[in-house]
This record gives sequence, structure tokens and C-alpha cells, in this order.
Amino acid sequence: MAIVITDNGQYKTAGFWTTAGAVIVGSAAQSAVANSHKCIAQPILKKMQETSQSCDNKTLRAAINDAFTNSKLSQNSVELLDVKQLKNNNTGELAANKKLHEAISNSLPKFLRETTYGKLVVKVLENTFKAGNNAAYLFKTKKIAINIDKLGTSAFHEMGHAINHNQSKIWKVAQGMRVPSQITGIVFGLTALLKRKKLEGEQPVNTFDKVTTFVKDNVGKLVLASFVPIVSEELMATYRGNKMAKKLLPSEMFAKVKKTNRLGAVTYLSAALLTALASYSASKVRDKIAEPTLVKNVS
Repeated sequence: MAIVITDNGQYKTAGFWTTAGAVIVGSAAQSAVANSHKCIAQPILKKMQETSQSCDNKTLRAAINDAFTNSKLSQNSVELLDVKQLKNNNTGELAANKKLHEAISNSLPKFLRETTYGKLVVKVLENTFKAGNNAAYLFKTKKIAINIDKLGTSAFHEMGHAINHNQSKIWKVAQGMRVPSQITGIVFGLTALLKRKKLEGEQPVNTFDKVTTFVKDNVGKLVLASFVPIVSEELMATYRGNKMAKKLLPSEMFAKVKKTNRLGAVTYLSAALLTALASYSASKVRDKIAEPTLVKNVS
């Protein structure tokens, strides 16, 4: 603990254990708010699957293949993998699943690939794609992973990601900012959680203190801002995907593609908002528990 002198009086800051407890409880509050996203994402995923599976599969598949051909993504070495939970030894499906395993594994850092953790990550992601619980463009290995039977309407959005990555310098840069943006958001949230809020009338003592105080006071806005490159690139992928689907699908099926993409947009927009709210909440909880106490008032 320390004594802080302000224009309004002298205050005693919280001790180590009180501060540690405040950080732990604040972190728990942050996790609770962030994890509430599952309550939004899971019903949305189910609705996306239902919408996709209500489409005529033959027509949808033909449109997906035509869109992929017209996009010229194959010339960029992009490959569309229709992956499934296998019930037989279909040669094409076996090949797609093998390529999926390799693509996910090669997307991981080399030092992780052969570790137990790395193998578990690969297995979990494989099962996620095969079950139709997600679809993705794996930019490092240039593979679009999707179960067309389960989530085929999302293929156009994922092709939009592939076009962003391979056919647009600007959007490739935005796509490359995804991980740095996520790390930046984490740093903002951690800074706000660990730093004590300035008392009224208390001034920063140096540049570092000034910067971290700014982060502390604006953490919600800053974390939300860190999602701008991610959300922007997602929306561009949707725009490109919808543009392709509109040319190739009957109007009623195109409406279902748009619906699926709108639902997808809700998931990443809500993720941005809840992550910002989680960081803000963690900071407030920490401050409430470890609030400095007045020692001497200024008369």
C-alpha cells in the first residue's frame, strides 16, 4: 500500500492481497461476460444450419462450384474442401478430410504441431468443420473448409475471405491485422484490469503512467476499436459472397444465403461488443474492490 496525496486529501491505496483479490474477481467478471457470447452464438449457429439445410442441395452445390470457378481462386492455389464425418470410404471425401487435417496442422506454429496440445487443437477443429459447426478460410494454407451438406450457404462468405486474401492488397492487410488486433485488445483489457484508477485531482507522474491512464479510462472504446479491422474484413467477405451468390442462385435461395450471412455478422459484432463490455466490467469490479481509502481530508 502507499499514500497518495491529491488536492482533495491523502488516500491509502489497497494492499497487495486486496489488490490481488480485486484483480482475480475482476478477471472472473470479465470471463463471465465474454463467455456469455456462447448464449448468442449457439442458437445463431443452429439457425444458420437450419437455413442452409432447407436449400436444395444440388442447386446450392452447383452454385458454389460455379462461384468458385468464376472467382478464379484456383489460380491463386486456393482449394475448396467439402469435409464430412465419414460413414463410408468415399474416395473424394477421404481425400478432402486428409487435406483438412494437413491444412489445420500446417496452420499451427511448427513447435506446436507435434505436441499433445497441438494435436488436440487439430482434432477439435477437424471435428468442428466436419460437423458443420463452423466454416473457414484457412489463409495460411489457402484452404476453404466447409461441410456443404450442413452449412453450405456459408461457402460464399468464405470464398469472400479467400478473395480478400488473394486478390486485394488492402483487404489482405486488413485480414493480416486480425491476430495483432486481438492481441491489442487483450493488452488494453489487461492494462485496465491491473492499473488502479486515478483519484480525483491525481495527476500521472510520467508518459507511461499517462498512456496507461488513458487506456484505463477508455478501455471499452479502445477494445471495441481494436475489432474494427476484423469486423470490416468480415463485412467485405460477406459483400463479395453475396455478390457471387446473387448471380447464381434463385431469388429464394439467395435470400437464405443473405440470411445466413446476416446471422454470421451478428456473431462477430456481438463478440466485439461483449469483449469490450467484459474489459470495461473487469476494470470497474477491480476498482470497486481495491478502492483507495481516505486518510486525511483537506479542510
